Amino acid sequence: MTDYHIYGRPFAGSLIAEFLFTAADCPYTISFPDETERKTAQFLAKNPTGRIPVLVCPEGHSMFESLAIVHHITERFDELAPTASGAERDRYLSLITLLATTVYPAYHRQHHTRYYGLEDGFDGIKAKAREMNDTLFDYLEDQLSPYLLGQTVCAADFYLYMLTRWDPQKDQMLANRPKLAAFCDQMRGHNVVETVLAKQPRKK
Repeated sequence: MTDYHIYGRPFAGSLIAEFLFTAADCPYTISFPDETERKTAQFLAKNPTGRIPVLVCPEGHSMFESLAIVHHITERFDELAPTASGAERDRYLSLITLLATTVYPAYHRQHHTRYYGLEDGFDGIKAKAREMNDTLFDYLEDQLSPYLLGQTVCAADFYLYMLTRWDPQKDQMLANRPKLAAFCDQMRGHNVVETVLAKQPRKK
């Protein structure tokens, strides 16, 4: 194997790996295993949760969890995130971790609520997840200038943009958050984002 290979789903959490590889001009291949394949022993050996994304590295080993994958890519292609120790790198690490460990799971609870409780509790689970993300988007609104680290797009910006695409009430998410709305417009027009989204397979 000479290239990276991503196991993903169209428009889902594997977008971040595609965004970053495309930004770094690094070749990769991607496949989209269905739910049945993700339950096989072969796939579970790559990721015990059966979820995407999974990244198979050129050396042959696999990685899972989107935050770990982001760190792997940004360490190999250092133009995607601050590398020097100091306040900017600490800020980047805080933001990318917030997105991956709090905002992402809150969206998962909204879209895949069945994994988190019984059906009669779904509304409460979704409401709490929504409340969490509303609080965090208010915080992120204050951080954007126009991107999370200022004038330069970094890996955290691609991650944030991916997450905003999943909001079930996007108009409400952007209401009264003009900087976030402008950010989403700018990122949607970014050449990396346009390239990756155009390659996503569409449902027939």
